[in-house]
Amino acid sequence: MANVKVAIRVRPLNARESADGGRLAVQVEDKLVRIKNGKLDGRSDGALDSREKLLEFCFDYCYWSVDPAEPRYASQEEVMT
Repeated sequence: MANVKVAIRVRPLNARESADGGRLAVQVEDKLVRIKNGKLDGRSDGALDSREKLLEFCFDYCYWSVDPAEPRYASQEEVMT
């Protein structure tokens, strides 16, 4: 039986996504990835919505390639080694 490892890499928003007001919905902590439903952010009434979800997934490797100034930044070289 083969041993399969799974990796995820979070990239920065591209120009179109940024121009459209996009925001990252992903947070990475070690091997844990959290995805938040960002469509409901900014609600002023403070009400909870049944569509509001926080999903969590674990991977063998998680790479954060969003901002080179951050200490956890993973360069192309680091990801490919």
